Amino acid sequence: MEWTVGWWQVSVQRVYPTNSELAKTYNQAAGWWHQHLQILGYGRAYRQLWRSLRKGGYLPHGTEHKNICDCGIGTAAFSLAFAQTLNPNVNIVGIDLSLEMLKTAQVKLAKGHIQHQLCQSDVRTLTFENSVFDAVISAHMLEHLPKPKEGLKEMFRVLRPGAPLILVVTRSGILGSLIQWHWGNRCFSPNELVTLMKEAGFSNLNVIPFPLGLARFTSSAHIGFRP
Repeated sequence: MEWTVGWWQVSVQRVYPTNSELAKTYNQAAGWWHQHLQILGYGRAYRQLWRSLRKGGYLPHGTEHKNICDCGIGTAAFSLAFAQTLNPNVNIVGIDLSLEMLKTAQVKLAKGHIQHQLCQSDVRTLTFENSVFDAVISAHMLEHLPKPKEGLKEMFRVLRPGAPLILVVTRSGILGSLIQWHWGNRCFSPNELVTLMKEAGFSNLNVIPFPLGLARFTSSAHIGFRP
């Protein structure tokens, strides 16, 4: 944004946290983050979202082991909801910048007897081979990227053909702006994210409504497939 005041031109440009700054912020939050999500109803909302995806026929059928990458796994709330709701035999490969978040995720997944491997990594430079995952999932990570399409392209790359990406992001609005002010992230309108996913190569895109509750007003869910 730019303004002209008299003989001066004033501009304001959004600045995103560096990886180290972001990791530090979430390291400090790791001790209370999981409980915070449960109190605000995100655990229940995530479980209901997975049920809606299954009931709506958006997810591939089958009970076989699934190899799933959770980008920005945090304390594993989104992965736990998947395992508890759809498939306890899933194998979760979780990445996050925050080592303390990963430590908490390790405890939560082990307690739930969910097979997993965790690593500290940046979604924009995933170390995995092409086309290795049956699904990629991510909750409230993409909005921290200065150029979200970079992350979307990497998630596209590691998916098998025909496999889904399931995203949850902070949505534009009054509550989203409050979250944005505190955490330094961005917000997406559903149309904006659909456009970004198309540009990254995804097809068969859908926006999935959250159940009634706080998460419905702060978040939007999206699914797309690698052709």
